[in-house]
Amino acid sequence: HQTGQADLEATVARYAAAGVDADCRAFIKDMAAAYQQADIIVGRAGATTVAELAIAGKPAVFIPYPHAADNHQELNAREMADAGAALMFRQSELTAEKLAAALRPLLADADARARMGEAMRALAKPQAAATVVDWCAAQAARLRA
Repeated sequence: HQTGQADLEATVARYAAAGVDADCRAFIKDMAAAYQQADIIVGRAGATTVAELAIAGKPAVFIPYPHAADNHQELNAREMADAGAALMFRQSELTAEKLAAALRPLLADADARARMGEAMRALAKPQAAATVVDWCAAQAARLRA
């Protein structure tokens, strides 16, 4: 659980009070390794996170940041949820009980997680950076002509 420095102590205490042995850190330096270790990711739905999870093929529960510009995180999360790769909860509607009720069956069903992971991987765009570079080069060439 990546918390940020300000919330680390309180988060560790809440897990301990609930009797949960959790790996809490202010910051995770190696996200690829963290994703690899995780069965399912619970987090926001920014473009980078969504792209990383698609490449990693990891199922997710997205809680879009409600104040993101143009509601883009909810749009990202909705696309993944509609494809069967993720679940999505609006922060204003989410409770600990709802989150636990969503996670329990997923954590108990490796096949369901695998299906979600494959759906997530199907949405990946591994050549996205090259596509953007090609587009930029074409635009630059057009401007020079």
